[in-house]
Amino acid sequence: MAKNSPTQYFDKFDVPFLAGECGREHRPELVHMYDLFSPKVIAQGLPPAKAAERDRWIDGLLASSWNFLAWRDEQVVGHSAVLPNLDKKDAEYIVFVMPKHQNRGIGTMLTSLALGSARDRGIRTVWLTVEPINFCAISLYKKVGFQFSDEDEGEAERFMVLQL
Repeated sequence: MAKNSPTQYFDKFDVPFLAGECGREHRPELVHMYDLFSPKVIAQGLPPAKAAERDRWIDGLLASSWNFLAWRDEQVVGHSAVLPNLDKKDAEYIVFVMPKHQNRGIGTMLTSLALGSARDRGIRTVWLTVEPINFCAISLYKKVGFQFSDEDEGEAERFMVLQL
């Protein structure tokens, strides 16, 4: 998919949204989404609460990751990123959807796009960490095939892996 040509999809309620790969040209929209994102530091300190730290984090993701956005009414409502380690053929995965747009299938679509892109680019394993009380995210990750790979459910964060 070209970075400048998002595709239209429909959420669980048949409301259209656009999703596709993004690059640096989408930085202002991405910054705006994370500026509005609430609560901050929702998952392992992300997105960063302070604007300067958030800007550095976003710039790092845009520079070293494969990024995907979801738009509704010309506003970014979701972001996912694959942080590849090409030497190991693995990658870390993150996804954030604005709370108002969660539980509608947008995160699932962003995840599907990101995992398909990772597979096409030679990634074999994708991993992530998730807080054990983030039931919504865990449900999404399990739905697309991630499995817990750690043993200790009492940890502050859990490790999940997906073989592509």
